[in-house]
Amino acid sequence: MVCAVAGLAWTGRAVAERAPAARQRADWPARELYQALNSLRVDGTRVFSVRDISLRRDAVRISLADGKLAFLAPLDGHVYGAVFTGRGRILAVPRDAVEKLSISRFLDRPLVDEPFSKAYFRFTDDSAAELERQLGQAGQAGQAGQAARAPEPDSDFAESWNPTVSNLNPVHSLRTLSDRLATSPLPYFYAMILGVHTGPFDLVVDDRRSEQVMLGRSQTSGGTRHYDLWASFARAEGPGQAAENVAAVSYRVETSIAANLSLQGHTELTLKALRDGERVISLELSRSLTLESLTGSDGQPLPYFQNEDLSSKQVVERGNDTFLVVLPAGTRVGQELRLAATYGGSVISDAGNGVYYVGARGDWYPHVAGPGNFAQLDLSFKWPRKLTLVATGKKTEEKEDGEWRTGRWQSEVPVALAGFNLGEYASEQVEAGGVRIAVHANRQLERAILERFAPTDADTVSIAGMGWSHSGAANTAGAAPVPAMTPPNPAGVLKMLARNVADSVHKMERWNGPFPYHQLEISPIPGSFAQGWPGLLYLSTMAFLRPEDERRAGVAQRDQDSFQELMPYHEVAHQWWGNVVTWSSYRDEWIEEALANYCALLYLEERKPGEHVLSPWLENYRNDLLVKIPEHERIYDDAGPLALGQRLDSSLIPDGFAHVIYPKGTWVMHMLRMMLRAPGAKDPDARFSGLLRSLIEQHRESSLSTAELQRAIERVMTPEMALEGGHSMEWFFDQWVRGTGIPRYAVQFTVKPQGDSFLVRGTLQQSAVAESFVARVPLYATGASGKPVFLGAVVTGGESTPFHFTTRVKPKHIVIDPNQTVLWSEK
Repeated sequence: MVCAVAGLAWTGRAVAERAPAARQRADWPARELYQALNSLRVDGTRVFSVRDISLRRDAVRISLADGKLAFLAPLDGHVYGAVFTGRGRILAVPRDAVEKLSISRFLDRPLVDEPFSKAYFRFTDDSAAELERQLGQAGQAGQAGQAARAPEPDSDFAESWNPTVSNLNPVHSLRTLSDRLATSPLPYFYAMILGVHTGPFDLVVDDRRSEQVMLGRSQTSGGTRHYDLWASFARAEGPGQAAENVAAVSYRVETSIAANLSLQGHTELTLKALRDGERVISLELSRSLTLESLTGSDGQPLPYFQNEDLSSKQVVERGNDTFLVVLPAGTRVGQELRLAATYGGSVISDAGNGVYYVGARGDWYPHVAGPGNFAQLDLSFKWPRKLTLVATGKKTEEKEDGEWRTGRWQSEVPVALAGFNLGEYASEQVEAGGVRIAVHANRQLERAILERFAPTDADTVSIAGMGWSHSGAANTAGAAPVPAMTPPNPAGVLKMLARNVADSVHKMERWNGPFPYHQLEISPIPGSFAQGWPGLLYLSTMAFLRPEDERRAGVAQRDQDSFQELMPYHEVAHQWWGNVVTWSSYRDEWIEEALANYCALLYLEERKPGEHVLSPWLENYRNDLLVKIPEHERIYDDAGPLALGQRLDSSLIPDGFAHVIYPKGTWVMHMLRMMLRAPGAKDPDARFSGLLRSLIEQHRESSLSTAELQRAIERVMTPEMALEGGHSMEWFFDQWVRGTGIPRYAVQFTVKPQGDSFLVRGTLQQSAVAESFVARVPLYATGASGKPVFLGAVVTGGESTPFHFTTRVKPKHIVIDPNQTVLWSEK
């Protein structure tokens, strides 16, 4: 992984290069300009004594009380950075409650208020002029008639900083280059702060981000590097334009896979410009693939930067699989751009026994980053004849050519991403209402799973903590020799799995509308995770084992249920939620994961109507959220709200996303369905299924945000759902999506005869949540027969809410919400 910015600060004592002489050029070649930006050093001839100056960037104020400040040497008359040593303070107070909650997770207070001793600044905005102006004013504010304090030479100060500057510059050079080449640059400001209590951390204010302001730091936990994103939010007055400067239109991808599984590819990209005057565009490609050539529409080579130094911000947002392309001229909005890229490398791995998997599942061809970039795809492959290859799209041709096979797949509708898989498969095919379901299994098990069938005295083990994760990396390193025994045959479950998947496709159409593609290919992948592409699923090899084989392998019962009962159908549901409709930003990813998981559970409930499958899963998920985090006093629900998405993974809680998004997201969808339900109606779930279908139609081949989901629910909500008046679900999303907390309830009551009935008076006590927390909690009475009788619902308000009901049954006990309509726990 590329080292995070904070990890480079204040280190390294290498002899710094001297700053190059200033050059006045407007036609720098891109690579030469990049190197010149990397080579910038502190100008030791002009070092300022600082006293009481400050910079304000939206909700952040940086104060320099006293010390020394120097600018980096100018390049073509432009100053792109500065350094400071002395006494300073940074104060950041986000407006958003979610961001205050996020900061509290790391700093135990809802704001950043930190003294610091050093700061490294990079910028393309007017920071240099602003600082120069204040430095002049600071001098004039002294004794009467005193001139502005002039800078003085201080080579020692410059030399003390230059090793750090040398280390940090490359991280910012590409971002500076983007503004330098743009005709309408978008301002960038960065500060590396050496906090007295926190150590080094980052401030980014960048108008090329959808959330322009970011604070965070790199941190190591358990030997793994994390980036703890303390806060990320939009400026009060944002740029008002798209964060990305291009959108995808189509990709034509030609891929050749050699006998040794190395990949050689050629992709023709058609893109559309979203902003005027941009010359640098960002694309994604696996770091394991090396770009060999990149040309524009005229066939001329284009400069590009691949696997260069990335900032912590970029690593957090996109990982390391990013490369930048420099166009020969600025873009025009709506302009069509054509690029052609040739690349090669190794992204296909062998897990043993002829079991292969594509490591770069989403980055095996160059494409525009972001979940909402839907485009037409045309995929051509050449691969060894002994293998079967499956891919996204409709297969339009396949033929043999000696020791090779060739084939072509084309998307029927625009898709956001494409995948492929290959192996020595056994296959089974069925039809489901006009949808072709093809299931492929490896003929043998990979080494890592075969080891589980060796004789052992080990206790039952958990495969992936909570069962399984939606994505991850297979772990096959250091596998021991396979024991001599008869292993299970993964192909033995093909027919049953194919029938079940076909059944799930048919039944989920009730909730989500017609299946979006004419075919669905299902293929195995090593490890304990799964993933879905349009018309293509990867399922863990564990899903291809019978329950008795999983027991022999020492798989815990909870994980067996996940692999057998939930994983395949969760991924089927992603064909609608995640592929037809995707998320707008990381804050909205919970919607697709929650709906995919809940639709899978609804399918299981319908497939096994007498077994009440949904209830124990909800109970398990409730318990998962209430479990204490290892080495913490807090529970997993305290890891953060759903709205933080992937930010839930941090050095504090490395697996926060999986432990919050799936259980709590599922509960959120269940509570919404329960509130929309109409008991006694011919179709009690008509409102909920209608909601899902309308979301699919309105956001087909586009993204869905949390705000849009809330508005859609408000269009179909019942009067009982307006707990705070009006026609708003703000209360629900504030509490369950943008907040944390699971209420605890207890009830106290008295019973008095009242004619032929009984008057029940009491209070519902609520704790473990804010006093403003509201919920509609149903209460039931149980009498001599033991059968619950509905008394009524109590809308909570504060720690204690009084109630009174009249009932014909003399209550012995009052039962709180026996039908699991609210996520709560006992007091």
